[in-house]
Amino acid sequence: MKRILYYWEMLTHIGTDPSMSYMEFKRAQMVNMIAWFCILPAMLFSITNFFEHRYLLALINFSNGLCDIAVLLLQYRCKPNHAKLMLLTSNFIFFFLGAVLYHNGAEYFLVCILISSTLLYDERRIHIIFGLAVTLAVVLIYLFPNINSLEKPVPLLRVLYNIICALIFIIASVNFFLRIIYKNIRKIEDQRRSLQAINKDNEKIFSIIAHDIKSPFASLETMVVALRDQVLNNETSADFIHQLHLRIVQQNQVLDDLLQWGSSSLQGIATPPTKVLIKPIIQNILNGFEEQTIMKQLKITLHVSNEEHVVVNKDHFIIILRNLISNAIKFSYVTGEIEIFTSKDQNFKFIHIKDQGVGINPSKSVLLFNVIQHKSLGTVDEPGAGLGLVLCKDLIERNGGIVHINSIPNKGSIFTVGLPCPKTMDKEPEAKEKNTYAEKRKIYKLPHSQTL
Repeated sequence: MKRILYYWEMLTHIGTDPSMSYMEFKRAQMVNMIAWFCILPAMLFSITNFFEHRYLLALINFSNGLCDIAVLLLQYRCKPNHAKLMLLTSNFIFFFLGAVLYHNGAEYFLVCILISSTLLYDERRIHIIFGLAVTLAVVLIYLFPNINSLEKPVPLLRVLYNIICALIFIIASVNFFLRIIYKNIRKIEDQRRSLQAINKDNEKIFSIIAHDIKSPFASLETMVVALRDQVLNNETSADFIHQLHLRIVQQNQVLDDLLQWGSSSLQGIATPPTKVLIKPIIQNILNGFEEQTIMKQLKITLHVSNEEHVVVNKDHFIIILRNLISNAIKFSYVTGEIEIFTSKDQNFKFIHIKDQGVGINPSKSVLLFNVIQHKSLGTVDEPGAGLGLVLCKDLIERNGGIVHINSIPNKGSIFTVGLPCPKTMDKEPEAKEKNTYAEKRKIYKLPHSQTL
């Protein structure tokens, strides 16, 4: 069966070229199929009519078969326009002659030619020409029913065969191009959705640039001007330089996150998810925030074993944890405590980041992951890291994960990120796609022991 399909594909792809547009390719394929389907019956009926003493009809059938062979040769020589024209005009002439001389039902094939012309050409004038020609031919066929009285008529079964074949061709050709149309509609719809998603990402990125990059750079410019003009004393200058360095580090982090996010939005996840150890990533991130934790006298406790891991894109994982840990440090009170610990169920490994900070009202916590927040200062007026929770949610979802917040004002928050366990990634894709993000949030709640 595979060999038959291979040869059939080879025969129907004569004259096609990868540089062709999708519609040109399908039209060339249709011309090949019509020619192949016409050659064998034309030659067979040529022999049959010859032995039944219908010599003129045998000649018409034989000529029709030769023209179909010529169509394939033109296709082979990469002349698709000549092939289309020869296919339609030669079949029109020979079917008309057969119908008007023998009334063999070939007028139905003229209708097939009319349909084929509308499918193979975009020019309306060609549709009109073939429409008028077919209409005139059908009128002549029925105006002169007894034009050939020298040879015996074609048997009724042959007439029925021609009619049935014509109807089958009409159904097949229309369905062939309907499939093409529906496929193109699906492609257009997929592209529309993809463009909408890209536009949303662009809107997020530009909103972030407006909120979290423009304003800090303006304050940096003010600081640099003040240092340049030497309007500060030595003690104030040292504090300004410290703040300047802190803001530059944070803005570099924001720009790095933006580049990572933009790359993910345009190309999908650049590298496939892999097993990533959790503890080394968190320790590296905490090292980067060492200065802020010392300044706020924070105690950070890490309850994660060396072997624990998740399946995730490593770059995305770093961005997610860096933003969440930065948030916890930013909104923790001085001398507060931050705990980072894990839990798991059958599908997810959960990473919990618990702080004893300002917390957030439940009515506002719902919007944290969906609306870009205005820039806000921490408990000791430290600037934000930038992208915040909208970026985190986006990257978590790209990696098949879930995120949740449990917060009480003035008592603190627990941010929970659930990422797939290795066995979850091995499941069938259909099983993974059964639950939407909202459904996952309903299913995977925080255990009671992890509430505030």
